[in-house]
Amino acid sequence: MLWRELCLLALAVLATKPALAQNSPAVVSDIVTLVPGASVNVTSNPSGKTLWTFCYRGKKPSVISFLETVEFHLAIDSEDYAQYGGKTPAEVLNHYRERQSLFSVTLFSQKRQRIQMSPFKEQCIGIASREAYSVTLNYLPLDLWRLLQLMAGLAIFWISRRLAKNSVFYYLAGVILGICASMLVLIYLAAKLVPRRPMMYGVLIGGWTLGFYVLKQLSDNLRLILLTYREYVVSYIIITGLISFLICYRIGPPVNPRSQNIIMWVLQATGGALVYFSSWHTNAATFLMALNFVAYYFPQSLLDYCKRAYRRRFPPKRRLLTQEEYYQQTVEETSKSLTELRQYLNSPACKQWDVITRLQNPMRFAEFANGAPHLEDEEIEDYSRALEESLEQAQDEDAEEFLQCSMHYRPPAYRRWSDNHSGLDVPSHR
Repeated sequence: MLWRELCLLALAVLATKPALAQNSPAVVSDIVTLVPGASVNVTSNPSGKTLWTFCYRGKKPSVISFLETVEFHLAIDSEDYAQYGGKTPAEVLNHYRERQSLFSVTLFSQKRQRIQMSPFKEQCIGIASREAYSVTLNYLPLDLWRLLQLMAGLAIFWISRRLAKNSVFYYLAGVILGICASMLVLIYLAAKLVPRRPMMYGVLIGGWTLGFYVLKQLSDNLRLILLTYREYVVSYIIITGLISFLICYRIGPPVNPRSQNIIMWVLQATGGALVYFSSWHTNAATFLMALNFVAYYFPQSLLDYCKRAYRRRFPPKRRLLTQEEYYQQTVEETSKSLTELRQYLNSPACKQWDVITRLQNPMRFAEFANGAPHLEDEEIEDYSRALEESLEQAQDEDAEEFLQCSMHYRPPAYRRWSDNHSGLDVPSHR
């Protein structure tokens, strides 16, 4: 019997509400079209609330306007005002009339003095107040918060695999989720105390509505709560965070590859959501998400094949060395090879005694292995003398070219020494 009466009452409310909206008195409504940078001052009206509707027409979407934002700023000193939203002035007027109904519930009505709007869509905001106020439409060509949100979304998407395997991220995320989800535990415990009777389900449903209203009030007055009840808030965060950390420590970081993949996919979905909501240009944001997904999961084998095909079709041009670069390279490579040879001779891999038995001058081998120069002064003098004799025999017009070619030729004494010590593999000059 009780449920039948409740249903009849609900039907009566739904039938009466349109009739009240049609019989409501005429509303004084003024419509103002705003452009970015415009400001409108509205004088006070003590006799009654006048509905002013401020509309922004929007513009054509473009890639250049990817991070643009239009902000509606309401400057009013009093809280005695009502705010309505809609896509057209008629929709705002309908919301205003519905709010004036006897059965209207305004628990979730929002009063925000700064409202971000899409620069590409038509939107209207209605203000009804007796007090004086001013309205300004600000234009932000580059919204820094949305830029940071875009960068954070891309970063989370690309490092999701590393984060899924990172123990520090696991504990940090577990503590944060534990603090945020602790309210669900309180709701579950409170539900256990309520008797499971048919009459109590209606109370629970109404309690959820009241709970949402309380959460809304907490979010609107978060700063005041943090300043007034700072000790309680800090104690609550520390206790719930410590409990969450102990639970995460008991379970341990996931080591199963499938569990890590699930965490990675959740992080990638979170990063994609941040990218999507970072711009009012939803089509461009969706294309960016798809391009990011394709670039991340593009097969490496196919990418290597494309690189090889491109190099075969367009081979890189080889640059020849200059005379100075060639001389510098010969000096560096010879010094590097001699150093590697000394390291090999002093290593356990080299059989020094076998090498010494095949040498005519073991003392020079030992001196070279201990850091002595590979050329003696007499050999250098022989090389210089041979070079001068060759220059004297060369013709005058070819002297300079012969000198440049001979600068990189090894001395005959070095060859004689290497030939006499054939058991020692000395690197030739490059």
